[in-house]
Amino acid sequence: MSSVSAPARTTAGASWAAALPLLCAVHCLAAPLLAVIAPALSLPEFAEHAVQAGSVILAAAMAYSGIRAHGDRRVLLPMALGAAMWIAADPLAWSGASLVAGHVAGGLLLAAGMMWNGHLRHQTACGACACPAHSHD
Repeated sequence: MSSVSAPARTTAGASWAAALPLLCAVHCLAAPLLAVIAPALSLPEFAEHAVQAGSVILAAAMAYSGIRAHGDRRVLLPMALGAAMWIAADPLAWSGASLVAGHVAGGLLLAAGMMWNGHLRHQTACGACACPAHSHD
């Protein structure tokens, strides 16, 4: 039997749910800046792989949290395809424009899945409330 009360578990869950979108927003704001300044910093190749791994882990956490809330597993399809395309571009020895296209297309698919997941989660959380996002003036 758990010694943590139900309100404490709910508060911890709410904190976790609030932290994930914040981490995602920080990542989404920082990633393009890092992509622009990375060549000037002469970062090693593993830094790119670390960013990819961090993005995929964050996306997986967001997907898990969202699916628990809204139950629609279809959001995994664009997220998984995007992550696979993004990560596979390097080992497949794509080069030049095809490498960039693979990274961009994979990143966009991953982001689209995350946005769809966020939308479904928002609908679930605020579906019947007076949230300004749902006003139909």
